[in-house]
Amino acid sequence: MIVLFSKTAQLHMETEAHDCSICALKSSRVRAGAERGAATSELHQGAVMKAVAMQSVTSQRVTLAGTPLKSAAVRAAVPRRCIAVQASAEEPRRAVLAGFAAVAGLAVARVANAVDIQDDRKVRDRGFDLIYEAREIELPQSVRDGLTQARSDLSAAKKRVKESEERVDVKLPEYVKKKYWTEAREELRRQIGTLRFDLSSLAAGLDKPKRKEAARLQKAFFQKVDDLDYAIRIKSPEKASEALSAAQSALDTAIGAV
Repeated sequence: MIVLFSKTAQLHMETEAHDCSICALKSSRVRAGAERGAATSELHQGAVMKAVAMQSVTSQRVTLAGTPLKSAAVRAAVPRRCIAVQASAEEPRRAVLAGFAAVAGLAVARVANAVDIQDDRKVRDRGFDLIYEAREIELPQSVRDGLTQARSDLSAAKKRVKESEERVDVKLPEYVKKKYWTEAREELRRQIGTLRFDLSSLAAGLDKPKRKEAARLQKAFFQKVDDLDYAIRIKSPEKASEALSAAQSALDTAIGAV
């Protein structure tokens, strides 16, 4: 009995030791598996983060003033020597653009600030500023309108007569020849208005017999002008050419009388 009990106890102890060793082995295997899983998880997470970082670095772009620029992460990855070369290549272009902008700004400023100053005080002697001032009750209307001043300056009147004669002799034949009837009619009426005023002003300084003769010649000239105006209005090249020649001859006679 004693021998059997001791063998049974020994067997029981061996069984418990075996179970303990099995539990220890399982625990070590579990810990090893957990450590391998953690390492694998960390490795996988690091790979994922690295892939995301590489994708963000390669795909990230910053657009400034229409020019795509690399992000700060990409610029940081570029060696310092390359960065210095890029800066030295971009700086001259920026300097040139800044110079062009400065020159353009100066040109615009000069045009905007340009002031053309003229000494035109002599026109006050001819009553140019009277129409912009308060009306004087005792001032004649002819003086206020400048008609008296224009009649008193005979040299200016002769210049205007000469210019009108040149237009009648040069411009009107071109318009009639090209059948520019509207231009011919307007040019004729503009010059006749000036000639009527200036010829009367020049004739006013003559003595009575010469003044009457000048008035008669002017009347004949204006009659020829009426015939020319009618020929232009009916758009007849033949009649307009004949009336123009007669009006030019009558104008020369009227100018010679004053």
